[in-house]
Amino acid sequence: MPLPLRERQRDAVVRMLNLNAPPSRAQGLDAGAGEVYKVLVMDRFCFEIVTPLIKVNELRKHGVTLHLLLENDRERIADVPAVYFCQPTPANVALIANDFARNLYDAYHLNFSSSLPRASLEELAAHSVKHRAAAKVAKVFDQYVNFVSLGPDVFSLAQRDAYVSLNDPTVSDERVEGCVAEVVRGLFGACATLGRAPIIRCPRGGAAEMIARELEKLLRDHVAGKGSGLFANDLMSSSSSSAAAGGAQPSQQRPLLCIFDRNFDVAAALQHPWTYQPLVHDILGMRLNRVDVAGDDDALDKAVGGRGASKKSYELEESADPFWRNHGDAIFPRVAEEVEAELTKYKKAMADINDKTSKAGTSSGTSADGAPDTGTSSLVSAVASLPELQERKKMIDKHTNVATALLREIKRRGIDEYHAVEEDLLCGKGDKAAVMSLLDATGRGTAQDKVRLAIIAVIAEESSRRGEKGGDASSTSRADQDALEAALVASGADAAALAFVRRMASLNAHGGGREVPGGGGAGGEGGDLLEWADKLYGQSISQIAKGVKSLLSGERRLAVARATESLMANQPSPETEAFAVFDPKAPRRSDGEGVPGVTGPGAATADGGSSDRGGNAPFNEAVAFVVGGGTFAEFRACRDLANGGADRGGAGGGAGTRSVVYGCTEFVTGAEFVEQLGALGRKSA
Repeated sequence: MPLPLRERQRDAVVRMLNLNAPPSRAQGLDAGAGEVYKVLVMDRFCFEIVTPLIKVNELRKHGVTLHLLLENDRERIADVPAVYFCQPTPANVALIANDFARNLYDAYHLNFSSSLPRASLEELAAHSVKHRAAAKVAKVFDQYVNFVSLGPDVFSLAQRDAYVSLNDPTVSDERVEGCVAEVVRGLFGACATLGRAPIIRCPRGGAAEMIARELEKLLRDHVAGKGSGLFANDLMSSSSSSAAAGGAQPSQQRPLLCIFDRNFDVAAALQHPWTYQPLVHDILGMRLNRVDVAGDDDALDKAVGGRGASKKSYELEESADPFWRNHGDAIFPRVAEEVEAELTKYKKAMADINDKTSKAGTSSGTSADGAPDTGTSSLVSAVASLPELQERKKMIDKHTNVATALLREIKRRGIDEYHAVEEDLLCGKGDKAAVMSLLDATGRGTAQDKVRLAIIAVIAEESSRRGEKGGDASSTSRADQDALEAALVASGADAAALAFVRRMASLNAHGGGREVPGGGGAGGEGGDLLEWADKLYGQSISQIAKGVKSLLSGERRLAVARATESLMANQPSPETEAFAVFDPKAPRRSDGEGVPGVTGPGAATADGGSSDRGGNAPFNEAVAFVVGGGTFAEFRACRDLANGGADRGGAGGGAGTRSVVYGCTEFVTGAEFVEQLGALGRKSA
């Protein structure tokens, strides 16, 4: 069973909608007892938080008669309380203060997605007094729910372009610090929602370690009681387990938080997927569990110069769509077969109803002994099943249209060819002729498809070259990469993204793989180059290639999933032995020094503390978080750890006994990630 992250976030939002009433009162409000009708005012970020959690009809159940955006012009609504839900930004504080001045609502229930700074709180108080609205400010709450739950085991911080912010050589230190702080606030919100302080693991160097350090400091302050008591239940659980007999397992094991930089496996963000959910996201641009699909008539209308009919919007939510839940990880041909099978079942059910209807129309109504006629009773049963069949037909129509739209793009762009060639490259069986054929100007696919393939070819070749001996490998690699870039330019594609990745490889080759940011250079030009490379790339190309190397074993599981499984096993591993450890509940050591290692009795942590987690027992609960953009292919790979980890001899007992939640700063399609790489390439040219 997944960590109850989404469930607890939804509970917090529902409690907020019911004016932050205690659970018993909230249940009464939901049932219609003493209902208070109100207006919900949100900024765009919080609108994204609420959208996947609560539907419009559910808002009405909680007395919300109208929901509005904070940024839009709004008219005064007298005698109605307003529930505000927004980020604690200076801009939002100014908008709320303006609402005070205009006297828009009868009462103000202010809820912030994360902690409201004291300066902003004082500013709000001053404005409320100035505009005589102090008596109308009913409550001010920090909700700590500043993340978007897209499913029971997947979430996003909805933080746009974090990869660019953390890898741009021209960006200011203030912007980098602001980006890191935003990620830390989001991860802290997830931990606070769970009410549990995790043990944190991350690769050393780069953005992942920066975020882990800052998050550990924030968690430590709250666990130590300097915050708002968000982890009181966790402390009680820890105390009870400490009192247990030596060696006994704690009643509530602490979760593991694994933080990865996107550079840990760049290829995963670029490879063309071949399973249903990743395809829907990558090709159709699914967002907030919704996808817009144009039918064949729309495409035909546009082809002849018409406006095109409006697209159909479909919700793809696992809790309400069994087909999506059961086949989201199926390869596309299998999905088409399953849609056809569902349609066949529906047609058979409808044929049975029609047959019963015709038989009932010719029956006399009673049998010879006066009992009700079976034809009539069968008809009643058939009619009762119609609503369920109608819902099934809606589901079939939805997935038929989605699958048709996918098939249209797959044929037009040759997605199947790209996927097959990229799969071979990442398995060490690359065919240069096949790559060049697709990159050719006459080859299928968009310009961005070609760039994605070329970058994967460079990454795979770089990984392969690092395993070779001799001096000719480097020159051969450069010649091959020059050919790739020339083919891209000839086909009309922008090669800036490829140039960025090539420059990463070149700097790493000359820099000797140095990965510790902030260290002193050797002086002169070489030292300056190393410092610039560290600031620009964080973990360098060796980390990018590392993700590919893990794929060359033939098992074909993504690097993030492999590393998460290794960390959950809590045993020494070549793949993760150098990962840093941060434990916000461990006592700090006096010397302030720390060494990497697994969390065992007295194991030192990277921040100079000592982990309080007894023994080398495996973790049963983990959160895998990717900084700089995530993919649904990685999410599916992490979900597989929980569903079938025992089959691979991983940590935790049998299938289903582990819980792995996947999170990221934002979900990016391959095309979006190419745009980010291209932007960095143009800035660093």
